[in-house]
Amino acid sequence: MDIAVVIPAYNEEERLPAVLEAASSCPLVRQIIVVDDGSEDGTFKVAQKFGVRTIRLDKNIGKAGAVWVGLQEVNQPIVVLLDADLKGLKPYHIQELAYPVNYDGVDMTLGVFRRGRLWTDLSHLIAPWVSGQRAIPLKRIRELPDFSDLGYGLEAALNKFAKEHCWSIKTVVLYGVSHVMKEEKLGLIKAVKARATMYLEVGKGWLVSLNGRNPKEPK
Repeated sequence: MDIAVVIPAYNEEERLPAVLEAASSCPLVRQIIVVDDGSEDGTFKVAQKFGVRTIRLDKNIGKAGAVWVGLQEVNQPIVVLLDADLKGLKPYHIQELAYPVNYDGVDMTLGVFRRGRLWTDLSHLIAPWVSGQRAIPLKRIRELPDFSDLGYGLEAALNKFAKEHCWSIKTVVLYGVSHVMKEEKLGLIKAVKARATMYLEVGKGWLVSLNGRNPKEPK
């Protein structure tokens, strides 16, 4: 079972190392791609120090765009998507995400947080479909049309596409994993604005169908 990991990152120099440490330590991970989404801090240099494939975008294009850029370079049969601000991630969590894809023929797994932090556990209990932690076989990745303009609507659009195309989906519980909340990163006022933008983009992801878009097959 060979895994490629794609990590979109925007101003995550403080949090990215823990995620890269886990991914680099996973014996099944053969390829790690970090897409620096126009960061204004040292995110790019942090990723480079780990010796992984690092792509630097000139400007911030949003999460979906950064993920799409990373997917153009994957060359392993299973692709795991990870957020750059995870806390408590261990190598075995990555394997747990990938196992159902490799052994059970599942088309997509959703990693949900449990026993990490109260608020992140609660958000995944209420809306597990928002999770950015996923594993998808490369053959399914290649079926996806260009979703690069959807921002934080990526997960909603993936869920909708999977449902429309009858993909099999399995939830994988990631015990002890959480992420840093926007309030901690940005402060209250900026976090409120960021959340408003995120919710608008999530809504767009639900409303916009990926069907009919021009596919741009990853290499």
